[in-house]
Amino acid sequence: MEKSRYNFQELEEKYSRFFSLSLDLLCIAGFDGYFKHLNPAWTRILNWSTQELMSKPFLEFVHPEDRESTILECQKLSNSEDTISFENRYLCQDGSYKWLSWNSTPFNEENLIYAVARDITLIKQNEIVLRDSILASQTHAEKLNITLHKLQETQAQLIQQEKMSSLGQLVAGVAHEINNPVNFIHGNLSPAKEYIENLLKLLHLYQDYYPNRVSEINTFSEEIDLEFLTVDLFKILSSMEIGTKRIREIVLSLRNFSRLDEADMKAVNIHEGIDSTLLILQNRLKAKPDHPEIEIIKEYGNLPLVECYAGQLNQVFMNIIDNAIDAIDNDNFQRSKQDILSNPSRIIIRTELAKNKAIIRIIDNGPGMTQEVKQKLFDPFFTTKSVGQGTGLGLSISYQIVVEKHSGVLRCESEIGKGTEFWIEIPLQQEKKLTVCLTHSVMETT
Repeated sequence: MEKSRYNFQELEEKYSRFFSLSLDLLCIAGFDGYFKHLNPAWTRILNWSTQELMSKPFLEFVHPEDRESTILECQKLSNSEDTISFENRYLCQDGSYKWLSWNSTPFNEENLIYAVARDITLIKQNEIVLRDSILASQTHAEKLNITLHKLQETQAQLIQQEKMSSLGQLVAGVAHEINNPVNFIHGNLSPAKEYIENLLKLLHLYQDYYPNRVSEINTFSEEIDLEFLTVDLFKILSSMEIGTKRIREIVLSLRNFSRLDEADMKAVNIHEGIDSTLLILQNRLKAKPDHPEIEIIKEYGNLPLVECYAGQLNQVFMNIIDNAIDAIDNDNFQRSKQDILSNPSRIIIRTELAKNKAIIRIIDNGPGMTQEVKQKLFDPFFTTKSVGQGTGLGLSISYQIVVEKHSGVLRCESEIGKGTEFWIEIPLQQEKKLTVCLTHSVMETT
């Protein structure tokens, strides 16, 4: 009898030592929702005393977002189902939460639950960091991929359709999107190059101090052509750097042309907008084997700054000049070389100031147009171009920009064989601003 009692005490002491020394959180809980027995790991990890943990229903320590799932798990235990790797968050004394992973077994005869929980907070934090890192990388890659596709699509549109009817979407949807990922890549090329240089220095040190390499290393070095690889690697990095710089320059040119950062009306230099437009169209103006050069003659007057939506006016200049180039090119295909030499193609851009209005005249010596075509010129979807070469929206959009958005005038004068002139009038100050100033002045006098 004494021996039996001794064995029981010894067993109980071993159980108590195991229970107390465990790094995991061991507990016995009742189906009434209270802890019955806790090991010291609870206090060490959550900083609550055993008395504090056992004085309240354990559900009060569970994160509010995890209580519903915890209740469902307890219901499974009441139905004699074990819990395996169930996760929830437990409140610490300092107000923070720890992630716990649970394995539990119910003993319905005793109305008790025997459970062990493991602190997985660090694992969860690492998972979040890793997930965010992967998501950020995927986002950059996806944005760059989408942007490249948009650039390819837009390039085709610029060649085959009305270029400026989609240029606003190009700059708004592409230039902004491409800027961040390209800067991200460009900014990392320099440290990447430095890292590679350091790695190669380390490799050369190994080669110098351990010249007698094992055969496997020699074989692999020959297979990958290590000497060529080290030289070509820096050429690749340089090519990447040149490529990203070129993309950034293109984006900057598009942004400057469309002035997307100027959403509000601002006083701008109209001549700068015209010059930017001509710069973008330079490739179409210069001589090529299939068509002669189109001369640009600038007759700029002394214009003050003009209050306008600069990016939108640049679209108007682009549409009109681009149409003039198309008309001249089509006419030149039917003209002899002698005729082209004696009467070379030209576009004159003339500006002047008249009665608080900026006048911009764009004149070409192309074939001109009939009265019927001129009457429909600003109608949406009207075009004289072949199918696939124009949408008929360019001049319609230009008319809306000048007349509706700037309270200006856009008209066309043209005769067959005498070329075409577009006349644009833009008020130096918009009526809305003048009205506000007048109202403010009246209020001050009263």
